Amino acid sequence: MPRDEEIDKEMFNQTFKLLEKTSEYQILVVRLEPLVKSIISSSEEKEKLKIPLKSLLTRFEKSGERMRLFMQDSIADSDSQLGTLRKSFLFLALFETSVNNLLDCLVFLLIHNGHDFFIQSRGKYAENLKDLDVSYGVAEKLEFLKLHGFSFLTQNINNSLRNKIAHMDFDIEGKGIIIVKSERFDLEKEIIKLESVVLVTARALANAGFSNLLKEES
Repeated sequence: MPRDEEIDKEMFNQTFKLLEKTSEYQILVVRLEPLVKSIISSSEEKEKLKIPLKSLLTRFEKSGERMRLFMQDSIADSDSQLGTLRKSFLFLALFETSVNNLLDCLVFLLIHNGHDFFIQSRGKYAENLKDLDVSYGVAEKLEFLKLHGFSFLTQNINNSLRNKIAHMDFDIEGKGIIIVKSERFDLEKEIIKLESVVLVTARALANAGFSNLLKEES
């Protein structure tokens, strides 16, 4: 394995383990299990959610495939401005696929456990997965999750950086570093952190029984 890949893998492992040790992650784990169990224990709810659960399974499978590609490709040549720009697109693509799917999954669990999610941009309450699809309010979803005990996500997902990259509101220093206003961001570290947040949360979901529920309803 090339030296850079060894460093990248070690950084990912360290980030993943640090996230697992946080109190916010432990709260996430505790909060997820009853949300999943309430759906599993209700045959009526499971039948009602059969189609959206199948849709979520498809998304998770595609996200998993793309996550592996992101991880393989996250050590792009960053010495040039073009290489750094490529990393910024990689960060954005990871956010728009795996991160968004993860947020929708968690909000989906909450709204199907009786928690109202009001979508400001649409002026209505979300009732199903389709409502989440047409809402682009990532900040709203993060705030909703925080209010329901999922501060692990709001603390570790940098939506502000995502917005700056999406609008090209940054300067390129090179070597994987971009500058937003006067703050420097190492994109390799930001990508690894996003990957770690998604995978550690996916593990918590799996341990809560959500993966089995998805497969059962597929």
